[in-house]
Amino acid sequence: MNLIVMTKSSTFIIGWIASLFGYIMEFIYDITNSIFGIENIGLAIIVFTILTNVAMIPLLLKQQKSMKINGIIQPEIQSIQKKYKGKTDQKSQIRLQAETQAVYDKYGASMTGGCLTSFISLPIMLGLYRIILNMPAYIRSFQVYFTNVASQIQLQDGFVAKLEELASANAIKGDLTQTNILVDLMYKFDGSEWESLKEIFPAISEVITENAAKISEVLSFGPINLMEAPGFRLSWAILIPILAGLSQWVSTKMMTPVTPNRSSEDDPAGSMMKSMNTVFPLMSVFFCFTFPCYIGIYWVANSASRIPIQFFINRKVAKEDINEIVRQNIEKKNKKRAKKGLPPLSEKTVEKNIEDLERKYQMAGSAAPASSRYASSSMRAKVDAGKQVNNTEYYNSRAAKPGSMAAKAGMVKEYNERVKNNK
Repeated sequence: MNLIVMTKSSTFIIGWIASLFGYIMEFIYDITNSIFGIENIGLAIIVFTILTNVAMIPLLLKQQKSMKINGIIQPEIQSIQKKYKGKTDQKSQIRLQAETQAVYDKYGASMTGGCLTSFISLPIMLGLYRIILNMPAYIRSFQVYFTNVASQIQLQDGFVAKLEELASANAIKGDLTQTNILVDLMYKFDGSEWESLKEIFPAISEVITENAAKISEVLSFGPINLMEAPGFRLSWAILIPILAGLSQWVSTKMMTPVTPNRSSEDDPAGSMMKSMNTVFPLMSVFFCFTFPCYIGIYWVANSASRIPIQFFINRKVAKEDINEIVRQNIEKKNKKRAKKGLPPLSEKTVEKNIEDLERKYQMAGSAAPASSRYASSSMRAKVDAGKQVNNTEYYNSRAAKPGSMAAKAGMVKEYNERVKNNK
């Protein structure tokens, strides 16, 4: 007995992620069928997408904390960037890098902290997308309806030549003598193409009719055929692009942290994010009009399920003391440094990092790092060291000139000492 396996993705990383998620999707599909008597791809996509987003809550929570800290860091980073604006010499670039890193060290943050979550989320979304593109390859109980037809087609004389026109119309270029390629072709069929298949093979029209009806039932979501694109016509399917746009707009709006009003010149990243929050929902509306509805169902389920999750995360992060977040960040960073045999962040370690950078570019004899003043911001008042102490007063080094790199490094040093004494 030959094991028939439909065409699965063999892409590096995405392939095995899709295979893993395929087993979960198949389990959900079989459970909803056996317990509730509902054999439906749309429902399986929705349930699976919700469960995936729930599993990602820890990552989303970490990302939101990073964004909260970033809202306080950015004014200080922008102040440093303004100071070195237009200075392209090597010395200025080294000091820009060192002073920027000192700000992140002060809060125990990382320049790539917010990117990690997105990096992890991307292959997950691509894996899900791959499953949705070819459900029969991953759900065997759904696959059987296609193999029932494929096995009969392969018994017909000259079936490959007869299918060439349908294969060309659906951009299928593989060997149609292989069952998996034949199933890939039929998965792309709409109602009219199933009728064409019956005309091409009248001897097996009954088998085609029976299985095509079951496939249509599984791929229907109420009055909506998931295999067809809504198009720019009046139908129930038009609800999908509308809901996709609205749900994504609300979801991205909730993910964006509230920051003080700043001009686009002062906050180019924030300005770009606002533009993206408008452009992306509009793009999803357009794509959902032109893509098959099962893609739209995934986008709607993904954005809609994120809304209550994001509401929970926002409330939780809003209640957390930002001093505690900073303390945890510095503690984690120092633990990582300890594993590498490095000392905790302090004035000396920051100065050594600067010296190493200067030595790397043969600038060891240059003057001490130039001073820079952190931008004044009402957000900074939120970091008060937890004991009615202003952030600036708490971190300032008495021995160093206020605003200098040494003073900033001293802030980190004093913070570590105070945390240690409070334990």
